[in-house]
Amino acid sequence: MARELAVYRSSTFADNTAKTYRTHLKSYLDFCSKMAIPPVPVTERSVALFATYLARRLKPSSTRQYLNIVRLLHLESGLPNPLQDSWMVKSTLRGIDRVKGCEVVRKAPITPTMLLEMRQRLNFSKSPDCVFWGACLLMFFGLLRKSNLFANGAKSFDPKRQLTRDCFHVDAQARTLSVMVTWSKNNQFKERKQLINLPALTPHPLCPVTAIVQAFQLSSPKTPKAQAFPMTSQNFYSKLKTLLPESQQISSHSFRR
Repeated sequence: MARELAVYRSSTFADNTAKTYRTHLKSYLDFCSKMAIPPVPVTERSVALFATYLARRLKPSSTRQYLNIVRLLHLESGLPNPLQDSWMVKSTLRGIDRVKGCEVVRKAPITPTMLLEMRQRLNFSKSPDCVFWGACLLMFFGLLRKSNLFANGAKSFDPKRQLTRDCFHVDAQARTLSVMVTWSKNNQFKERKQLINLPALTPHPLCPVTAIVQAFQLSSPKTPKAQAFPMTSQNFYSKLKTLLPESQQISSHSFRR
């Protein structure tokens, strides 16, 4: 029973969230070491000082995110949240916003013109380029995130999260390709299934059905539970930046813009 409890509690946060919190925790513990104070419990003033410490190198929005680790550590220890209803913390954060500014730099959208530009630079006799192109058009027309398609590393692929080949179905008569999505950033507990229908636009060069079918034909393995687009998120992003080197504000999220 205790082992089951440990498994459940270790699965509280998604992998990427847990990784982010480990980074925040390291920063907080470094701060506590420099200030010679215990991590828990801390005073409101210590939290405000931690915010000041973070503001030296982080944006105001990131400073707020890092402070959340203080709340989590206190809740884990059964202690009150020192951030809650704290005027000292709130006023410090407001002052950081005023002094440093809180401009949000949003990623630029990827347009059809940019897609056509990328297409001209790809070699469709090569499997990696076909896989990349199929993923691009699926993310563009399906408004999907990279986490729906790619894992962070070659050994991190999870068929319960990333799309597999059996999530796709081509309807030749209706000239559509349907994609069943059971997990996403906003649906981490698989409470619902989302069916996305992509239209066949052939012979248009931006036809998502043609691109995905070609990617499946050239990539392997071809088993039902194989990763639909066998790339890592890092490889995809590197390829994207190589094809659009002049676009500074482009990321995988740009397909959803």
